[in-house]
Amino acid sequence: MPSSTAEPRPGVCGPPGGDEGSAVVEFVALGTLLLVPVIYFVLAVAQVQAGAFAVVASAQQASQVLARAEPGQLSESGLTAAAQLAAADQGFAPDRLAVRLECSDGTCATPGAVATVHGTLEVPLPLVPGFTDLEVAVLTSSATVVLGRYG
Repeated sequence: MPSSTAEPRPGVCGPPGGDEGSAVVEFVALGTLLLVPVIYFVLAVAQVQAGAFAVVASAQQASQVLARAEPGQLSESGLTAAAQLAAADQGFAPDRLAVRLECSDGTCATPGAVATVHGTLEVPLPLVPGFTDLEVAVLTSSATVVLGRYG
């Protein structure tokens, strides 16, 4: 009759002292390997969302400057500066934003003309400083105003 104080067999319970504590090391290593891409993906999505806010705000700000200007007193540099300021509020460089103006009369000098400001923003990859030509997305927005409505 076997005694109850016998030591366990090596094949049944495994060798004593062989793999103790390795599960924690594996969990930390695999967790880190999986967590880094998830965090980078979240940063990239946040960058695209900030770009969406920036391009919408830049088109709106440029159209508001356009609506306040007297017909014929319009300057492209003023529109571009207003749009770039709105994009800079979201952390984007001025050279990433392109602003284009379209007018129903061709010159934006007639009161009552309809003007549309188009903004295009190139959103770069986050945390990749050496590669400035890598982009996550190219976002566009437009805003339309009536010029000199009461003029």
